[in-house]
Amino acid sequence: MIRYILFNLKGSIRKGTGTGYPKPAKGEYLFIYLSRPGKEEIDKASSEFGFDKKPMANIGRETHSRRYITLPFQFVMRTVYLENSKIETSNLLFVLTERCMITASSKESKYYDELVDNLFEGFRKTRVRGICHIFCNFLQEDVDENYEVLGRIEEQIKQIEFKAAVFERESKVKVEDIMYLKSQLYKLSRQFWATTRVISLIRMGVAQVPLDGESVRLLGDVHETFLHQIDVAAAQKEMLSDTLTVYSTGISNRLAIVSNELNLIVKRLSGYALVLLIPTLIASVYGMNFRHIPLSEAWWAFYAINGFMLLTMVAILAYAKRNNWL
Repeated sequence: MIRYILFNLKGSIRKGTGTGYPKPAKGEYLFIYLSRPGKEEIDKASSEFGFDKKPMANIGRETHSRRYITLPFQFVMRTVYLENSKIETSNLLFVLTERCMITASSKESKYYDELVDNLFEGFRKTRVRGICHIFCNFLQEDVDENYEVLGRIEEQIKQIEFKAAVFERESKVKVEDIMYLKSQLYKLSRQFWATTRVISLIRMGVAQVPLDGESVRLLGDVHETFLHQIDVAAAQKEMLSDTLTVYSTGISNRLAIVSNELNLIVKRLSGYALVLLIPTLIASVYGMNFRHIPLSEAWWAFYAINGFMLLTMVAILAYAKRNNWL
């Protein structure tokens, strides 16, 4: 799908869809947005605006932000956004010429359709000053969405922190959730940093796109926003590390409780065994088949031996109770 917006220095602006986009005349600037562009769309745009079509054809295969050394200036920015309350990723290819800005997305998304609409509505209230002005406003809309993504990640971190802090017999925290969020933050940091490098090159004039003072200021604002988001991602990584520490402490506490419970069980078993040990020994001795055993011929021997065993059991039971074995 192709959407385009034609800007005029006099303040007029119009938008449309499809491959019937006009070529900008003097005093006009064109923004083209391609969502999952097909071969015909890529061939038409590359032939009309004279850019290398290979990066756009391979946009879906890129795994990170990168810059292409081509004329006109092209680069891929890997972006994140929220759609249906889920974090989604997409690759955006930017082609910047003197009068045209082409943006291609690796996947269809309602978010970028809304972003294009917001861009159109925003320029209905202000006059365009150049391609860099359009580029800065597009980036500003997109970079603000990163805060929504970081906010969602922070909510997930807080949920994990709460689960880790609640002491229960069985932990509800999954280590893979912590590691997944940490890997996501590392990816975001790398993406933000790669984009700041591209913005720095544009500010230095490498893109060979006309820059006015206001556009340089806007680029600086976007650059600072990305740097701040890198700091936020770093802080969230620290939060995850602290959460992992709390989780490890919780596991250690649970293991200590289990160990104490096992010790109590062993103490009880030892107490019961000790209570039965001496009576069992005496009964074993008198159960041996010998002719002469002490007290075997006295009529009171049975009562004496059983009484002695009973007293012994009571004494050992009292000793075990006093030492909290039972």
